[in-house]
Parts: sequence; C-alpha cells; structure tokens
Amino acid sequence: MNRTLYKQKFTLDNSPDYNCPKCNIGLLRIQKDSFKEYTTCGLDEMQKHPDFEPEWIEYIFNCVFECNNDRCEGKVLCTGHGSVGFDIDVDDYGQQYQEWDDYYRPLFFHPNLNLIIIPEDTPTDIKKILNQSFELFFTSPSAAANLVRIAIEGILTDQGVNLYSKKDGSKKISLHSRIEDHLPDKYQTIKEHLEAVKWLGNAGSHSGEELTPNNTMDAYELIEYILSQVYAPPTNNLNRLAQNINKSRGPIKSRILSN
Repeated sequence: MNRTLYKQKFTLDNSPDYNCPKCNIGLLRIQKDSFKEYTTCGLDEMQKHPDFEPEWIEYIFNCVFECNNDRCEGKVLCTGHGSVGFDIDVDDYGQQYQEWDDYYRPLFFHPNLNLIIIPEDTPTDIKKILNQSFELFFTSPSAAANLVRIAIEGILTDQGVNLYSKKDGSKKISLHSRIEDHLPDKYQTIKEHLEAVKWLGNAGSHSGEELTPNNTMDAYELIEYILSQVYAPPTNNLNRLAQNINKSRGPIKSRILSN
C-alpha cells in the first residue's frame, strides 16, 4: 500500500490520488463547489492579538470527492481538520520566500477508501470487518488495528480452525493457540504473519498508547498478504507456461500456428 498517500495533508489545488472505492480505477478529485471550511475560533478576534501568526488558524472541513472515471462518477464524502502552513519556495531571482496555504487532513470518508486489495473470494463477513477498519483508520489507528485482528479470527474460522475447545464446547480457544497449535499445515508459511497481526491487534486493544498510522499500516500489509495466500493463492499457470517454453526452447509451436 502507498503509506505516504494516506498520511499526507492536502491543499485544494493538490489533492491526493485516492483510488475510487466504487470502481477502483478512477482517482478521486474534490468537487470545489462542495468544499466548506470553518475556523474553530473567531478569526477576527484572533487577528487582533499582537502576536498573531497564521499558524494559529485551525479549520474543520467537509467536501465531496468525485471519481474522474466518466463511466463511474462515484462520490465520497470527506470530513476532517485543517491548518495554515507554509512552504519555502524560490523566485526567479533565486531568492527564497514563504508561501502560505491551507492544509487539510482527512478524518473520515464515506464510503470508506479501499486501503488494501481484498480478493474477490474473501468471505463477506471478513470484508465487512476490514471495511470497518478502513473507516476508523484516519481517526483511531488502534481501533482499526484491533479490527484487523478480529478479521484474522474470522479467516481461521472460515478455514476450519476451531474457535471452541472440542473437550469443552463453551470454552473459547485463544487466538494465540489457534495459530500456534491448530493452524493447518498448508498455512504454516503465513503463521508468522498471523502472529504479527495478533500482536498489533493486541496492542491496539490493550496498550495505553495509541498506535501510529504506520503501526496499523503494518497490519494492513500483513493481512493483505495473508488474504492473497488464503483466498487468491498463486496458480501454477506460469510454472506450466515456463516449462512448456523451456521444453520447446523457444515459442510454443501450437501458439505460433494459432496466430
């Protein structure tokens, strides 16, 4: 996933290249007529202060992003907060100067952005949990990471790993034990990935400190790989193709004849 994309602030003239969650082809662009911002404190009174600096200004905003794919035209509502900041630029004479602008950081998208690729064959309930995580990512990385942990519980259940003890049907098996002691042999290659998501989810649930966006992005990258191995495993088609080309020591003759 593009970590920088989901952590950066934006301006009205330079919005991030968020993928449209409806078509996954087009990019979202702000409908400028939809953009509304409000200062969180009285700007007139603030500017009367003798030590006033533009950085004191803070906003809340809402807007509509629209897909630039003409065949889609999906729309996404966004809310967040903003502030005034500056960049250092250089004029035509090589002199540096400060250029002030309003910068905005999103807190909520509806519908949510697709932060990772979820294979089509992923069960609906697991997709739902992950989309709930994406909704929370910008406001609470910890809560978002905990939902990723819940998603791997669902993956294990879907793959036949018992949730309850066979001896005592009312006793839940811990996630740690489900991964360590009950994971099918064919999934041993993703055991460490599952464990890593578990630890991040645990930290999101129990730690006194909020996880950082990077922490939660770690969980997203891990579960994206897990999903690809469970619900979209690589096929052997390319292996077979390579074997046939090597056997022919060049282009496959049947393909040449068919073309």
